[in-house]
Amino acid sequence: MNNFFFSYLKKVKINPLFWLVIGLALMTGHFRQMILLFLIVFFHEMGHFMGAHLFQWRIKKVELLPFGGVAEVDEHGNRPFQEEFIITILGPLQHIWMIGVSFLLWHFGVWTNSEHEWFLHMNMTIVCFNLLPIMPLDGGKLLFIFFARYLPFKRAHSLFLIVSFLFLLLFFIVFVSRNPLHLNSWIIFIFLVITHFFEWKQRPYVFMRFLMERIYHASSSSRKEKKLIYVDRNTIVSDVLALFQKGVYHVIIIKEPLRKKEIEEKQLLDVYFASNQVQCAIGRLFR
Repeated sequence: MNNFFFSYLKKVKINPLFWLVIGLALMTGHFRQMILLFLIVFFHEMGHFMGAHLFQWRIKKVELLPFGGVAEVDEHGNRPFQEEFIITILGPLQHIWMIGVSFLLWHFGVWTNSEHEWFLHMNMTIVCFNLLPIMPLDGGKLLFIFFARYLPFKRAHSLFLIVSFLFLLLFFIVFVSRNPLHLNSWIIFIFLVITHFFEWKQRPYVFMRFLMERIYHASSSSRKEKKLIYVDRNTIVSDVLALFQKGVYHVIIIKEPLRKKEIEEKQLLDVYFASNQVQCAIGRLFR
């Protein structure tokens, strides 16, 4: 247990946005509330880390933000859906025991009724905000899991970013417009807009990492459901790869006039990364 806790502490980084909020709290005399907010976020993210540690994900860092955090991992879209779901939901589930502890502290007179109510309010605010379907919040991760379950990865990622940004605009209209001078809301909104912008620009690289990970996880392909992709021999390689989905192993059937040629996913990926012939017709690569 100690090894787990210390390994988590080594990965934790505090985002500059959090330092800004801490500074504002110091100036306004809310330092104690800031410490409690930090602990709420700290244990929320520890829930995600616990799940990632359990499934042996490669964790680079855990970045703490005022409204939650972001766990940066070296897994690029090819882990099982159930693992992603469990790791995502373990963050919000931490608030259950934190609220329980708050009730006990209040019951035994360790802190006052107002402190207990404030702690409950902050827990509910953070968990509800994190479940909004906005990237990189937990609700956004669940939304992407849903899209990726039924759509090709490339299309799912683009559609997810568009829907996530629409929800972000809705959040801005509903919350920020009610109190246009609420500084924290503006900071969070600007941060999320910038996050969306860079993620949209990174779409080709996210898809490339997804394809590369499929080569590294080729040994587990026998345990996956096989999905047949039927394409014409003149279909270019990039269009075929754009049909790849999470959680399945692809078999490409090239339709030709007199016969059908069957290509394994790994064969196509090996040729693609060896020659980088993205715009080549698949029928020319596999004659």
